[in-house]
Amino acid sequence: MFTYFLITIHVLANLVWIGAISSVGFLLAWASKMPEAEGKIVGAMARRLYSIVAQPAFGVSFLFGVAIVSTNVSSYLHLHWFHGKLTLVLAVIALHHVIGAKTRKVAGGSMQQGGSGAILSGALLLCALFVVTLAVFQQNLIP
Repeated sequence: MFTYFLITIHVLANLVWIGAISSVGFLLAWASKMPEAEGKIVGAMARRLYSIVAQPAFGVSFLFGVAIVSTNVSSYLHLHWFHGKLTLVLAVIALHHVIGAKTRKVAGGSMQQGGSGAILSGALLLCALFVVTLAVFQQNLIP
């Protein structure tokens, strides 16, 4: 029963995290198309969303994910689909940090840094889709 609680919080945190970080990326792309003064304002909004929503949700997701795996480490490490899921999760985490770094630069006035925000968000959402697909279809992926 406790594991279901951990999974529930992990999934909820993922929803908030992925929604927030992808929104940050789209805000960066929007800011890059504006004059510098307006772009800095949108960049500051993106940075606030990153700091107040995306970062804490990522932290909760990560901690609860580790807690879930720690309930039965050997079982999780023997699941074939789990290794692919972890690889994709690492890609999502890396994209999260790249978007965060670009957010700081755009908020500081470097508008050209935001131009790739939509592409980064799209890549992040695609990786997240594959993570969810592996988790949902895990029963069908057992050899």
